[in-house]
Amino acid sequence: MKPSTPASLMISALVLFSPSIAPAATVTSGAFTMNLDRNALAQMVLNPTGTPPTLYLEEFWNASASASLTSTQINTAGVADLVPGTGEIPAAGLVYDVTGATVTNPAGRAIQATNFTYDPNDLTGTASGQIGLGGVMRFLGNFPGIFVTGDYALRYDATRVDNPADGSGWYLLNNYGFPIPVLELTDVTASSNPFSLTLSGNLKWSPEVTSAFFAPSDLGTTVGTFAFASPVPVPAAAWLFGSGLIGLAGVARRRGLWRA
Repeated sequence: MKPSTPASLMISALVLFSPSIAPAATVTSGAFTMNLDRNALAQMVLNPTGTPPTLYLEEFWNASASASLTSTQINTAGVADLVPGTGEIPAAGLVYDVTGATVTNPAGRAIQATNFTYDPNDLTGTASGQIGLGGVMRFLGNFPGIFVTGDYALRYDATRVDNPADGSGWYLLNNYGFPIPVLELTDVTASSNPFSLTLSGNLKWSPEVTSAFFAPSDLGTTVGTFAFASPVPVPAAAWLFGSGLIGLAGVARRRGLWRA
C-alpha cells in the first residue's frame, strides 16, 4: 500500500473537519421582506358598520428610519412621517433588517435583539431564541385612531403548528406597545444549512390579533407573503482550522511535498 502523502492527509482533514461540524448555527444579519395584499386588508372587518378600505398602510419606517423614533413620534400623524398626508402607501417590498445582539430603545419602544440559534440538520426541532426585526407600520382605515405594529421578533413555537390560523410554528411577535403574536407565517418553505437560513410563505393575522381587532370570519385570511434570508457566519474555529490547512499546504508546496 502506497503511504499517504502530506497532501492526501490534508485533503482528508478538510473533509473530516469541514465547517458543517458546527453543532449550531447563529443568525446575525439578513432581512425579512413583507408583501401585504392591500385588497385583502381593505376587506378586513375592523369596523363592521364602515365601508372599505377598512384597513390600509399609511406609513412604514424601516430599521434605520425607525431606530431613533419614540412611540409618541410614531403615533402622532405629521410628526415623523416619511410620506406627507394620511393617504395609502404601497404595501409591498417592506424590508425589516435583522437587529444585532444588543439594541437601543427610544422612549416607548421595544426593539428586539437577535439571539437565534439552530441545528441546520433539525431546524424546527432545535430553533431557539428569536430574530429581531427593525421596522414599524402604521395603518389607518374606517375606524377612529391608528393601528400600529412593529418591533418584531421572528420566533418558532411548535405549539402554534396547525392553530386556527393554519400556523406553521413560525410567527411574528409584535412588541410595539405590548407583546402579542401578530402574524402567522403559513405554508412555509424553509432551507437551512451551516451557511444560510431562508424562509418563505404566506402571512395571516394571528388568532390573538383577529379576536381582538377583527371578525371571526377574518381568521385564516391570507393578507400577504414574506421572504426571509440570512447568511449564517461560518464558525470561527472552522475558519481558523481551514486557514491552518492552507498554510500547511503552502509549506508543503515550498518543500516539494505537494505532488499530483
